Amino acid sequence: MKILLYALLGAALPAAAQQTSGVIEYEMTARIEPGQMKIVRFGPGGAPLPADAPMPELPDLMTTKQTLFFSGSKAKIESEAMTANVMVTSTGGAQGQTVTAGGGMPSLAVGGPGTMKRPALRPPVSNTMYIDLAERKYLSVTEEKKDSTVVGRWYTEEPYKQSGEFRTSGKTKTIAGYKCRRATVKVGDESFVVWYTEEIPVLFSPVNGVLPEKGVVLSIESSKRSYVAKKVTLQPVPEASVSLPAGAEKVTPAELKEKRRQIIEKFHNEQLKKFQEAEGRP
Repeated sequence: MKILLYALLGAALPAAAQQTSGVIEYEMTARIEPGQMKIVRFGPGGAPLPADAPMPELPDLMTTKQTLFFSGSKAKIESEAMTANVMVTSTGGAQGQTVTAGGGMPSLAVGGPGTMKRPALRPPVSNTMYIDLAERKYLSVTEEKKDSTVVGRWYTEEPYKQSGEFRTSGKTKTIAGYKCRRATVKVGDESFVVWYTEEIPVLFSPVNGVLPEKGVVLSIESSKRSYVAKKVTLQPVPEASVSLPAGAEKVTPAELKEKRRQIIEKFHNEQLKKFQEAEGRP
């Protein structure tokens, strides 16, 4: 399952309601179907595990944090990796593992009884979504780092999707301190329950194609995923911090996908080499 961590943000309201910068923090929950995940597993030192190594029972739901920063005509979305801690044992005793799910899926820290859980080894690559509000498009940026220094930066563009039809109701509730109205909307085969507020002077939804005519979506839920705003702060945000980084090279979506694959493959090969050298292998 491919989880698209996108957002829609439009122009600010008129000057009378100006506070066009701030931060919205969402908790995202996604339903995970193991059969649709590509799993790469590593043991101590980054060495690949044998094919017959016991597989942990993966969770059905995983959570992460997604934060929107907006200022003027620009915005940026930062998403933490989706994680979960699980346990695995075998007839031969406890076995510590690190499970990394490929294709943009979450990383899992896995350990048996008596072993210390540790974060999954993460490739030196980061992905950030920027939003060009004037041109109404998303700018997906990938950076490769070496020793905390950026050695490569690429981006690709994608336009907004047309919003589905909102069916509103008279129901209301308060989320993160803001009064919200309830609505339903269907996009493709996915049906959403949406709670949005008009008290924040921007147009925003954490799901591409699910956008009200006016206001900010603070909660949205389908059978596959959900986003709930935990904190909203209207405050100054430097426009430079939400603008496309200088020096980013524009590429096609296919080229960006290949760049990511190459970086991850290189990282895995380096980890395997380090493990072999530590074990005194040629």
